Amino acid sequence: MVGPEDASGRIIAAVADGLGGMFAGDKAAEIAVEAVRESADELFASMDRDFHDAVDSVFDVYQRANSRIREYAEAHGRPGAVGTTLTIWAASGSRCITVNIGDSRCYTIDNGVHQVTRDHSVADELLSQGMLSPADYPNSPLRHQLTKSLGASPRSDPDIFPHADFGSIAAGETILLCSDGFYAKLNDIDFAELAASKDLNAGLQQLADRALSRGTSDNLSAVVIRVG
Repeated sequence: MVGPEDASGRIIAAVADGLGGMFAGDKAAEIAVEAVRESADELFASMDRDFHDAVDSVFDVYQRANSRIREYAEAHGRPGAVGTTLTIWAASGSRCITVNIGDSRCYTIDNGVHQVTRDHSVADELLSQGMLSPADYPNSPLRHQLTKSLGASPRSDPDIFPHADFGSIAAGETILLCSDGFYAKLNDIDFAELAASKDLNAGLQQLADRALSRGTSDNLSAVVIRVG
């Protein structure tokens, strides 16, 4: 999803991936994206003020989506059984902010490929504690066991990047938001090809086809942005 953009460089993009094996994951993702869409102007206004206002605004968006997902689950007799990831990248002028909960990711691609977000998964926790090796991480089934998601608990607790102030935007930089089904079978070389592509839509489709040909077993969702 790509939201409002204007001459001042305002843009917001989001990827939400409904949790597989749970009831109505697609509906949870839809609710999350709609909460982002309707809150875009509010978020932009807060980014024009200061970082702390922007953080408060972002938390409001995630909590709003979280509450609506839980209300939907309860209305359908499935309390706590509806969930989704949600990753947002927003820019206003030269400022940007990245937010995530779950294991959908944001990458920036400029002079190299950088994973901005951190996955909220059991495997990622074990990796950070040195209890899982980097070599075993890509194929670990614990990558699919999330420690955070929207709808899982009454309070939403997303991560904000950077942690203390807005990030800056470089001309020519490429931003990629994607679900685990998209990135699981791709690597930095693939992402660098996307950044070098003159046609971003064609480049994104090529990577999606490549992920499918390599045997990805999950839904593929991705948004790509190039800074002018």
